[in-house]
Amino acid sequence: MQYEVKRICIGSIEKINVKGKEKKTAYYKYPVENAVQLTFMGFVGDQHVYKGHGGINKAVCLYDLNDYDLWSDYIEIDTEFSLFGENITTVGLDKDTISIGDIYKLGEALIQVTEGRGPCNTIAQIHNVPNIVKMMAASRATGCYFRVLAEGMVAPDCQLELVKKDETGFTLHEFNELVYGDKKNKALIDKALKVEALPAEHKEKFAKRL
Repeated sequence: MQYEVKRICIGSIEKINVKGKEKKTAYYKYPVENAVQLTFMGFVGDQHVYKGHGGINKAVCLYDLNDYDLWSDYIEIDTEFSLFGENITTVGLDKDTISIGDIYKLGEALIQVTEGRGPCNTIAQIHNVPNIVKMMAASRATGCYFRVLAEGMVAPDCQLELVKKDETGFTLHEFNELVYGDKKNKALIDKALKVEALPAEHKEKFAKRL
């Protein structure tokens, strides 16, 4: 199964003005025009400001174009940059399709889904929609993160190809249900704990609720 990649984006740290205050951010990520190296720490040239952004388990961020439509009443969705600061904007890979642990081929690289993306207040500030973080959490359409299993070059016109579906089938929607909704759902917690690819910090947090 292959999914269309609308764009591959990277961004640099810059200073912006938010309600009269200076803020450093690498939120604005723009499409690459040439092939770019994807390493274990993310795309070469892609920068992060905060400690919680990036890293081995958050090397690549994805958001699906179909979920953009959820926000068309609140923000301008036809932008040059990736709307939610994602590196990969796909078509047809939404919260009910993608599962934690799924492995995909992106150009020469192999990437694996690790967790849902935690919407942050920068999204609200950039788009001037104060409640959008809560709305994204409520919709469960948060986007997700990947770790890189094999480094390689990624061309801007590549597709995202499913290599291996995780046998547990713990979807992004279910992950977000445990994070934002029914946090003590035993069946979902049991399912989550079976996913080898789920980062230890989440397994520990979920296990404590049993």
